[in-house]
Amino acid sequence: MSVCVHPIITEYDKAIRNYTKYDDWYFWVQMHKGTVSMPVFQSLEAFWPGLQSLIGDLDSAMKTFLNYYTVWKQFGGLPEFYSIPQGYTVDKREGYPLRPELIESAMYLYRATADPTLLQLGRDVVESIEKISRVDCGFATVKDVRDHKLDNRMESFFLAETVKYLYLLFDPDNFLHNDGSHFDTVSGPHGDCVLGAGGYVFNTEAHPLDPAALHCCSRARAERWEIEEILSGEREPPKSQTSSTGEPHEQTERIVLQDRKKRKMPVLSCPSQPFSSKLSILGQVFSTENT
Repeated sequence: MSVCVHPIITEYDKAIRNYTKYDDWYFWVQMHKGTVSMPVFQSLEAFWPGLQSLIGDLDSAMKTFLNYYTVWKQFGGLPEFYSIPQGYTVDKREGYPLRPELIESAMYLYRATADPTLLQLGRDVVESIEKISRVDCGFATVKDVRDHKLDNRMESFFLAETVKYLYLLFDPDNFLHNDGSHFDTVSGPHGDCVLGAGGYVFNTEAHPLDPAALHCCSRARAERWEIEEILSGEREPPKSQTSSTGEPHEQTERIVLQDRKKRKMPVLSCPSQPFSSKLSILGQVFSTENT
């Protein structure tokens, strides 16, 4: 598997393996000394095998993933903290809020390896969640994985991430898995844009973003189009403005858009939505509109 990895990611991965990896587990270490501070596995760390698969380290990714899967099978879910030396939960960290990270790794690893073990995990997760946490109005957080007592809440990331990654794990033909072999071409205000060509990026709540659409609608691309129009004579350059004292304002690098009402509405548009930022300091709200 040939993967092009940014040098920063390579250095980051090297430091993690040198200082935190012990027998395919990853311990917590002291930031400045690199010594072990807590020999635990936290459920949030279960995304790591998926990230390893994206940089091509499939052997290490599968070994670590199988360690995490062992913890899952021990309790029917991943406790928030798991003591690796003791092989058991950590006091006051026995809960399982139906987190998505292990399923996320399973999805990426299955795309890279097609190992049926990963589908087995997916089936185990579905059956476990259905049996343990299903209630009349949704799926409850597991308060304690040792006795499967439930808490009176369902986290938003369960629907946004956990269920979505499970769906994608079992749907190999989903458009989000597109390898670039097919795509859509959409007419834009200054030419065609290629959309849906794959390489989707998931944000922290697993909402997929099409990088091609981001490029097509980026400010830099729009400003380049505006410069090309000015150079070709299709648009007049912005006129300099003067202040009330008669002094000219400083020119900024950003090009002022002309009235868009006079322009033909394109098939694909990337409107700019103005907004104001707000800051809260000690309960006092400040708006950029007032500063």
